Amino acid sequence: MHKKYDTITAIPKREYEGYIWGSDAKKPKVYCGNEKIGISENEGYIIEALLYCKKDNASLHIRHSGEYHIHEYNLDKLPEGAELKEIGYLSHSLNGVEKVCFKQLWLPKKDPNCENMEVLKMKALVFTGFNNCKNPKS
Repeated sequence: MHKKYDTITAIPKREYEGYIWGSDAKKPKVYCGNEKIGISENEGYIIEALLYCKKDNASLHIRHSGEYHIHEYNLDKLPEGAELKEIGYLSHSLNGVEKVCFKQLWLPKKDPNCENMEVLKMKALVFTGFNNCKNPKS
């Protein structure tokens, strides 16, 4: 369900929808359709990226804060009892994108305040693409 990558080059080359905000760019580069994206370390570093592969139902989150934090969530391999809730946000700096779509990932966890019964706790906010994207590679 959750996988961490140590380097950019370890990320699988797949068809993604999403955006990549490079260190040398004033705004993110938007990928509306399913485009094969190969991420290279030779083009500066990535400040932030959210990418979603529909084929594999996998979401990739990249953040750079002095070092890379790269996480992938496979939504087809959720643990028992997990629940997903869809949510969308209006886009501000992504040209041609109406809404950015996510799924909240809720997992059961024992809670000492509920007599150690399992309650759902939000584990992650997982990017799942765009709603109404019209401007590829902006």
